[in-house]
Order: sequence, then C-alpha cells, then structure tokens
Amino acid sequence: MIRHVFVWRVAEGHDNEKILALLDRLSTSSEFDIAAWSMGKHVGEPNENGDPWDGALITDFRSWEDLEQYSTAPFHMEVVEELLPMVSDRAVVDFEVTA
Repeated sequence: MIRHVFVWRVAEGHDNEKILALLDRLSTSSEFDIAAWSMGKHVGEPNENGDPWDGALITDFRSWEDLEQYSTAPFHMEVVEELLPMVSDRAVVDFEVTA
C-alpha cells in the first residue's frame, strides 16, 4: 500500500472550507483508483510543537503506478491548478505502508 500525504496552509483571504470542498471532489473521480481516503482540517491552537498545517489529505493507493495515475490524471491537475492560489504553503510525502 502506498500512502500519499498532502498538507497545506491557507493563503490570506481564502477559506479552508472551500479548499476542503475542492479537494473532496477528487474522491468522486473515476479517472483513478483510490484505496482509502481521509481528510480534515486542523483543530486546536498552535503550541510548542510549532505552527500547525491547516489541513491534511491522506490517500492510499494499491501501487506506485496507481499513485502515478492519480498524480497525472487531468482531473487531478485541474483541481491542483484551482487549489494553488488558495494555499500559501504545501507539502507532500509519499511512502510505502508495511504491515
């Protein structure tokens, strides 16, 4: 299983709820096969751990090829293009999940 983790910070003047709604559209596409999907916004105040990210999207794929298909799918690229002006910072981590 391949886990894809995407985190973001909302850009000034934008709304995290709109970002969540936009990203949620990805879960409805038939262009790619997502094995598992989890998304949410940060809850709580910053603390000694530093400034939190505003939200995270975690998707699981059955193979690296499935992740590649997701990453390069036209619908995914459209969502990313719409998303970019809404975020001030973003990060991605992809890794293999072992049992």
